[in-house]
Amino acid sequence: MTIGTRMQSQTDTEIALQLLTQLVGIPSVSGGESPAVDFLVDAMNELGYSASVDGAGNAVGTIGTGDCEIMLLGHIDTVSGDIPVRIEDGVLHGRGAVDAKGPLAAFVAAGARAKLPEGVRLTVVGAVGEETFGSPGASWLRDTRPAPDMLIIGEPSGWDGIVLGYKGSVALTAIVERGMTHSAGPDATVAELAFRLWQRLAAWTAQVNNDAPAGFETLDATLRSLNTASNGLYERAVLEITFRLPPGMTIEWVRAEVSALWSDADLLWQPNAEAYRTDKRSPLVAPFLAAIRAEGGTPRLKVKTGTSDMNVVAPVWNCPAVAYGPGDARYDHTPDEQIDLAEFERGLAVLVRALESLGRGTWDVGRGGRT
Repeated sequence: MTIGTRMQSQTDTEIALQLLTQLVGIPSVSGGESPAVDFLVDAMNELGYSASVDGAGNAVGTIGTGDCEIMLLGHIDTVSGDIPVRIEDGVLHGRGAVDAKGPLAAFVAAGARAKLPEGVRLTVVGAVGEETFGSPGASWLRDTRPAPDMLIIGEPSGWDGIVLGYKGSVALTAIVERGMTHSAGPDATVAELAFRLWQRLAAWTAQVNNDAPAGFETLDATLRSLNTASNGLYERAVLEITFRLPPGMTIEWVRAEVSALWSDADLLWQPNAEAYRTDKRSPLVAPFLAAIRAEGGTPRLKVKTGTSDMNVVAPVWNCPAVAYGPGDARYDHTPDEQIDLAEFERGLAVLVRALESLGRGTWDVGRGGRT
């Protein structure tokens, strides 16, 4: 039974909660999003959108008409890990509940509920592949669609928070190989050589950061794994590392510096995205601040040390952009991923107010948008 068959007697809030619960209940690990995408397209069509699947496999729904476009870009894929879907004490548990089906469901419900004037259309996207390097869903949008006039990224910010920026990231696979030696001999093992490389890198990043604690303005390196193997003649160590880059530091610079530092290892790089930060004077910020205050909150402006699809599309589209969504990001990717349903409802109310304010408001987007 689809969401539409039970809509007649339901309130808007009940419809939104049902949409969220059903969406979380459909597994959609990156690369396997199709069932969830099909469900979301059907749900959006039933809620008044004109929705379909685009060339990248994203769910795309549009409501309203006009030359001015507000895009709400969420992602429908999740990391792996089976978490039984259940509601306990007003909290929905399940993989993707907060990252980021909660924000995505709020986008869809808010767009259906918001009263927008003629001349403004709203596009909601459930993008695929955000949890993978390269974000194929968002990259396809960036390369094939014209820039919207306004862009809101669906990520958990907390119902009273607005995210202005994300760090960049690049992954590195480093390989150290040497001929086998006797363990009783004086030569270092390949595991010891690899660990010394890591120590050298850690000392370098501390120097780059002037020993500042990790944060939005620092270069951070995470050793995700270190594995060794041998075939009896040669032994090999493989280090998997992820770098998080602050604004102003490019992936190319990090590659050049680490390549010089680790000339004794084979390095395989996988770029993801450069850092991106919008200005707090963005025309999107004030409507969200007002909406949060109207719902009884004290707004918080945030930056995040992870990445999102904002990094992929915003630098190219060059339109006003922020990230917003209900939910506590501390539960991202965890074994007990969850979203508080009261938080979800408050975030939904904020979105409706902000969208209606943007629809009524005036702005100059520099590309012939509404003024």
